[in-house]
Amino acid sequence: MKPIRCLLTQKLGILWMLLLTTMFIFSFGQIANAAPDPAKKGDLYAVIVGVSKYGDPNIPQLTLSDKDAKDLYSFIDERKSLFRKTNVHLFLNEQATRANVSKALRDDLKPAGKDDIVLIYMSGHGAADQSRPDEYYFITHDTQIDNLYGTALWMNQNALFKGIDSDRVLLLSDACHSGGFNPGLEKTLAKEADTFFSMFQNLKGRIGISSSRSDEKSYEQPKFGNSIFTHFLLKALRGEASKGSGDGSITAKQLYDYIYEKTRQETKNAQSPQLFCPKGLAQETTVFRAPTFEGPLRIRVSFVSKDDSERESPLTNESVLKSGSRIGISFQPESDCYVYIFWWDSSGQVGKLFPNPQLTEGSGEARGGQTYWLPSKQGKYWYVLDNNPGVETIYFVASRQRNPKIETLYDKLNSLSASGRSGKAGKEISDKLEREFNIMGIADYTVPDKSVQAPQGLLEALENEIKVVGADASYSVQFRHIPK
Repeated sequence: MKPIRCLLTQKLGILWMLLLTTMFIFSFGQIANAAPDPAKKGDLYAVIVGVSKYGDPNIPQLTLSDKDAKDLYSFIDERKSLFRKTNVHLFLNEQATRANVSKALRDDLKPAGKDDIVLIYMSGHGAADQSRPDEYYFITHDTQIDNLYGTALWMNQNALFKGIDSDRVLLLSDACHSGGFNPGLEKTLAKEADTFFSMFQNLKGRIGISSSRSDEKSYEQPKFGNSIFTHFLLKALRGEASKGSGDGSITAKQLYDYIYEKTRQETKNAQSPQLFCPKGLAQETTVFRAPTFEGPLRIRVSFVSKDDSERESPLTNESVLKSGSRIGISFQPESDCYVYIFWWDSSGQVGKLFPNPQLTEGSGEARGGQTYWLPSKQGKYWYVLDNNPGVETIYFVASRQRNPKIETLYDKLNSLSASGRSGKAGKEISDKLEREFNIMGIADYTVPDKSVQAPQGLLEALENEIKVVGADASYSVQFRHIPK
């Protein structure tokens, strides 16, 4: 984990000035496989901006701002069928000029009606001008740092966001306050940013969530491929924040509570997202909807190892296996679903265990009530550990519907040559696959009774009951592989 976006910047001041001044609306409908209520199915308007690369060499480059924006755009695009109409504009790096962004904010959001959803997500540097202490700017790709007034996006001009009629507003800013382009700006900015945030308490229908407090930094986590805040934002919107909600609705309070808890936990309390809105509004305002189902999807899963003495044992995160040890996987879904099982071996190579041509066709569809044993349905065969020790990880992914993204990524990986799979191209694709699993929900599961050692009924004693509450969830087992 390392700090991002705070190097010499005060990005959040401008982003929150942007967000505060604009009063954007973010109140999504249902997610892809939910049954949308036509009465609630409004239009979606969005402007998503991510700038990591700047034309002025005096402006520090960023790492993930553009990718965070692109991933949010992809997330919305996957769910566009939930709206009557979508009007989403994405601006990354060179496309994120002052002219393009200001036109989109001023003109492209104007058609949004009272009950439509408007989302504005901006990720990049922000700055305050020492000579104009009350003015804040979003630093677009073409900004010249010595001429903020003439080249940056001036956020507190009323005409920029005039004419947006929506009543519901969620403002999201993944940034931090500290730092500045000029000496002495840090304290001024933090003070002004806190003043801006406090204004949300009196803005009816306006809700803001920032990634950190004014005196904190925002962080990125390489394993996520996003900033920590945006990673958990995406997980929350996929449905993790809606658990316990009978109709799949996610209130602003549920969204914030999930992001706050997970971000604090991941950063060891170094980063604390903040919520700003009138009292009681967050609890009563739905800002997103997740799919709902009659009940959870339950799957019995057993991970089993077998040593040279033919002794079978549960395979868990605490297991240490020697080269030559054998591994088998058994699962039985309660109802029809899609299952994907991948193995990251000790050298970083990725293998797909399911769908398996000997067990099922390539779709990954698993039939309810049927028991599957990997590697083969022809008998109780086993996977055998090679002579390359290290850490091994098996991902078990259960989904209510087919996951084309996972299938496409693996097909790309599989199409590479042997050298390509072990090189940079293979690593990039396998990292994307792993991040796709990480962004899913985490399966609730019941741990088996490990005290049962009788060979008879061993699989039953080792079974984890995985419960998938939302659309999909991942479950993993990571163990140590040592030399024989």
